[in-house]
Amino acid sequence: MPNIILVYQPTKMAMSDYQTIAAAIAEKRPDIKTFIVDTKETNWAEAEKVSQDPTITISPLPIKKFKPPRGPIFEGYEWPKGQQYEWLREIGVSVPDWVEITPDLILDPEKWGPYVVVKPELGRRGAEVRIKRTERVRHKPQSAYVENHPGSKGAMLAQHFVYTGRWAVNYRVATLFGKTLFCWRCEIDHSFPPLESRNEFGGGGVTIVSNKKSSRYTLADDKEVIALAERVHEVFPNQPLLGSDIVRDADTGELYVLEASPRGDAWYMSSDTGYEIQSANDIDLTKQFGALEIATEMLIEKALEAAR
Repeated sequence: MPNIILVYQPTKMAMSDYQTIAAAIAEKRPDIKTFIVDTKETNWAEAEKVSQDPTITISPLPIKKFKPPRGPIFEGYEWPKGQQYEWLREIGVSVPDWVEITPDLILDPEKWGPYVVVKPELGRRGAEVRIKRTERVRHKPQSAYVENHPGSKGAMLAQHFVYTGRWAVNYRVATLFGKTLFCWRCEIDHSFPPLESRNEFGGGGVTIVSNKKSSRYTLADDKEVIALAERVHEVFPNQPLLGSDIVRDADTGELYVLEASPRGDAWYMSSDTGYEIQSANDIDLTKQFGALEIATEMLIEKALEAAR
């Protein structure tokens, strides 16, 4: 009899979601036993119950203290963006050109355009993502950044700017082992100045980061975006939950992946941040495609793979 251990992290998902999934698994496959354990658990009382049977551990985010007793472990991991881009390019997924900002780097505006995006290799939620004149991009040593800036801990990248329209727009697709749980479209609050073309940043106040709290989030059933996000998961087989950020060039219509967020902080159906977004925008991520039902089926599939 296969076992599934679901690792729970408060504020990042509701316990009730895991309980609903566990109950659905029990109803569909009584031969599969599901356990829920806190990510900080250090002395799990039920470890003996999984000491003999095939067992998998699923943790959308990196596990903090819990030590799975046996079997394959699928957990979030924060792969650097440059590594993500390399893997995605290898399977033919379009990502904007990028380069690490090194001490000897000089970018040519003829190749990169007048503006590029400067972003941290290990940043989250659009933090410290800036637009900058190409010829002004220069390396800064880690010691030159303020404390807690991502640049103080890792590399900074320069990336080709994708123009998504007068106001910045991106899509976020959460996939569990390659199957879509939800897809939203996020457009920056129109109180920001519009960007009339891809090269008109001179007026000030324009932002290229769309996923702000004041942004407008709407459910999206864009088949091209969803298919691309599901393909992204091919290169992250051991990361259960991805939150792929995808943009569409306003002039060419081409889709680009900005990152896959393999760390797994994407259970927005019931995370604290997810609740805020859904409430503010009157959307329901759980009901869009039936996220918990999809999660149930994918976890059953993974458990049976382990049993084989």
